[in-house]
Amino acid sequence: MKFKRVSTGVLAVVLVVGGMVAEAADDPLIEQDSVVLRFVQRTIPWYPDSSFRVVSDERTQTPSGSYRIVRVSRTCDNKVLTGEPSVLIDEVTGLAYLGSVGQLPFQETGTAARSLRPFLEGFLPEVLQRNMNMKVRVNWDAPKGTKSGAITPFNLIVDTGYGEFPKPVAVTSDGQFLVMAYGMPLDGDPVAIRRAVFAENDFVVWDHAGGDEAKVEIVEFSDLECPACKGKWPLVKGILEKKGGLIRHGMVSFPLTSIHPWAFRASSATWCVGELDSGQLIGFKELFYDLQREMEVSLVTQTSLDFLAGQGLDETAFRSCYLKNPSLAAVHSQLALGHEMGVNATPTYFVNGWLVQMPGADWFPGFVSRLANGEEP
Repeated sequence: MKFKRVSTGVLAVVLVVGGMVAEAADDPLIEQDSVVLRFVQRTIPWYPDSSFRVVSDERTQTPSGSYRIVRVSRTCDNKVLTGEPSVLIDEVTGLAYLGSVGQLPFQETGTAARSLRPFLEGFLPEVLQRNMNMKVRVNWDAPKGTKSGAITPFNLIVDTGYGEFPKPVAVTSDGQFLVMAYGMPLDGDPVAIRRAVFAENDFVVWDHAGGDEAKVEIVEFSDLECPACKGKWPLVKGILEKKGGLIRHGMVSFPLTSIHPWAFRASSATWCVGELDSGQLIGFKELFYDLQREMEVSLVTQTSLDFLAGQGLDETAFRSCYLKNPSLAAVHSQLALGHEMGVNATPTYFVNGWLVQMPGADWFPGFVSRLANGEEP
């Protein structure tokens, strides 16, 4: 059995239906639903001069009510971000799910609807382990703030090797589609929702506090083993230095444990350094970026201790935190926050709630300046 995926992250989007690729059609009869278009524009990564168009809109009736799957074409100068994200809309609850959408083989098995849950409990751990090197189990508790209708939200409990965290997913009640996303009100503003979540969350570590009149908040999800995070950091740091007190910068660890062997240990150390002195986090991050090519699992602890000694930080307090419950629980909460916010790659930035995955030196400073002036990007 194959899990036919529709990826809406940094990869190009391909919708697979019945084994065939559905190409976008410029059909003038397709309604350009302004509410859906606004939701998509304010949910997916922002990029300049993007144009959006609904290319398909299909409604399915189930015994639990109806849902829609709407495919939106986004065109821009960035080939990676140009694509066709799909959004699943529960017309019973009004929640919209925009993430990686997969067409499930459940109906091919010929089993009854009541067997959907045991099917997913067996199928998802197997396929995600095989295809994504992700160890999961299914938990049917709905993520906070969501409820079931024609689409049922639940959690995948992901095992990092150091503990577990919840990843929000949802399945249509007919077993046709699964989406890896957190449900948000279709008529709400994803930008405002995310900014409010960050303001109230205890797991964003503010390593650059800005001034009393800070107008912009940049929340960065990164992985110290990630080459792209290292590559983009000078651009972000340059803006922090130039804009001074206008910007707050928050760091959230998002270790990609399936491909980066020492990232979780470095994330645990990052949390503990932040607990001692959040103002030291940028220097700590830059140290690991400098040593990224030479770093190994066995070197993370000593490198961290050397940094502590150099900065006069308390080693005893660090050791009581590092790779122990305070930091393990915190990093798993940071991972859970990222998945709730739609993070699927590093680095990912949220600038006053706007999602940015591939900032460019030619437009990102102006983007930040407009937000500092209280404008839309």
